[in-house]
Amino acid sequence: MSPLFVHHSYAQNPWEIDKNKDGIIVYTRIEEDSDFKSFKAVVKVNATTDKILKTFKNADNYSKWYGYTKTSQLIKQERDTQFNYVETIFPWPYRNRDMVYRMSISRLNQATTKISLKGIPEYIPEKTDIVRMKKAEGYILLNAQNGDSTEIVYIFHSEPGEKIPPWLANNSIAELPFKTLMGLREILEEENH
Repeated sequence: MSPLFVHHSYAQNPWEIDKNKDGIIVYTRIEEDSDFKSFKAVVKVNATTDKILKTFKNADNYSKWYGYTKTSQLIKQERDTQFNYVETIFPWPYRNRDMVYRMSISRLNQATTKISLKGIPEYIPEKTDIVRMKKAEGYILLNAQNGDSTEIVYIFHSEPGEKIPPWLANNSIAELPFKTLMGLREILEEENH
């Protein structure tokens, strides 16, 4: 096997801008091993990393700002890791989805903090009338800027399960991170006043 071939097999598809509005840019791309696109969303907010982390750690409050979240709750808290239950609203005729996410926080360097998110589908028993997602994984980078502002980069990929057509999910994939970062920015601004 030539070195060129090895490199090519790991090459990712390029990110393409899907939505660019109100200071939030959402990119999407097709993943090699999935019919469902992943997203990368970027925004700059006027808040410190610590303030943003506090908002993310308050899992019981996600329905107020996290896109399409019906209910959420903190299940278990450890030092830099917590387990959050989230029910996501899906359009009719599909049923809502849920997942327990392991959220781990690590400081990469003085300016950058990483929030890793991994769905743990078997963490709690499945509920009736809600579909457990099969796979969900990503991370959020908080890059401290000059002053009290922070650049947020949110990268995520999920498999919604239960025969959702990829074209339907891919058509609206940019809406979730857009609504989430918009909601996060608004709730941080409310706390500033």
